[in-house]
Order: sequence, then structure tokens, then C-alpha cells
Amino acid sequence: MLTRRLSLIAIAATIMVALFINIPATQATDCSDTLKKANAKHKQVVQQHKPGTDAYLAALYKIEDELFTAMKRCQDNSSVVSAMGELQLSLGQVPIAQLYGQKAIEMNNTNWQAHYVLGSALNLQKKYIEGLLHLKQASKLNPENYSLLANLCSSFEKNKLFSEAIKTCTTVIEKGPYNIHGTAYYLRALAYTGNGEHTLAERDNKLAKEFNH
Repeated sequence: MLTRRLSLIAIAATIMVALFINIPATQATDCSDTLKKANAKHKQVVQQHKPGTDAYLAALYKIEDELFTAMKRCQDNSSVVSAMGELQLSLGQVPIAQLYGQKAIEMNNTNWQAHYVLGSALNLQKKYIEGLLHLKQASKLNPENYSLLANLCSSFEKNKLFSEAIKTCTTVIEKGPYNIHGTAYYLRALAYTGNGEHTLAERDNKLAKEFNH
């Protein structure tokens, strides 16, 4: 496992310093199709397997290999690079995810996923102020992504911006998909606690438990 990780770091470092060139439109379409498939597989793995299990890691490593192949063809595609960054987050390779997020933003500053990856990586390294800036930008670029909005709620709470966290989590609960309501209730409970609103925090903790959170 260590050998694989070290080799991936070396490959990532090479990619980070590579020159990026334009690619034909037909190749761009192929890159887009590959990216859609990789993102769908990634989402499926996260939903079907328990994080850290052999099955989970094996499935993610397979996607990782596919994305490395795609990156050779799609060298100027910010979305492919940011998808690799998001995959590294799932694998727990946070510093590598940060590198991919930074490079994807350099390639396209309006790529919401790139800002999401970098913001999440920074938060996981307890760089909460910097992380919040990128998650806010990601949400601005993709305002109806409620999973992203839940991460923004968490970032507000980490930065002790409790009122903003409460407002953001409430939006997720009122408008977001049912499967992330438990997370939103839990995060809003933390924000209510930070705001000294303990009765509301207790209520939301109970609601979060109903979602097995």
C-alpha cells in the first residue's frame, strides 16, 4: 500500500508541473464522457461500500487508474483534475487532493468542483478560514448543490459563524434531498449549541438521530 501511495505522489507531482496544451473538440467530448462515468462510479462506491473497507478501496483505486489514464489525454481539463482531487479526498489523501484542487483552479477559476475540493482539503487540515473562502466560491458557482451547501454549513460552524451556519443548514433541510437532512440537522445542532440556543440544539440532535446520524 505504501509503495502505491508513494508512486501516486510522484505521478501527481509530475502532473502538477506538466505543460497543458489544447486538445481537439472530439477529444474534449471523450474527456467529458470519461468524467461523467468516473463521477457516477465514485458516487456509487461511496453509497454502496463502507469507507476504509477493502472493497471500498479497491473500487476507488480502479477509478483512480481510469482517471490517471484520462488525465494523459485531457491535460487541460480542469474538471478531470478536480474529479481526481475529489477521489483523493475519499481515499484520505488530503495533501494530494489539495494539489489537484489548486491545479484545477489555476486551469479554470470558475470550476465549482475545484473550489469544493480545495476548500474541503483545507478544512480537513484545520485551515478553516481558507477552506471557507473556497467553499463559499464553490456554492456561489453552483448554488443548487445542496450536498455542497451542507459542507458550507459545516465550514461556517468550524469558523464559529453560527448564524450563517444555521441559515445555510436550514436551506438544506427545507430544499435539499431527504438523504442529507440528517447531516444538516446534526450540523445545525452544533451551530445552535455554539450560539447558546441549547433547546433548539437538543431538538435538532433528536431529529438527526431519527436519520441514524
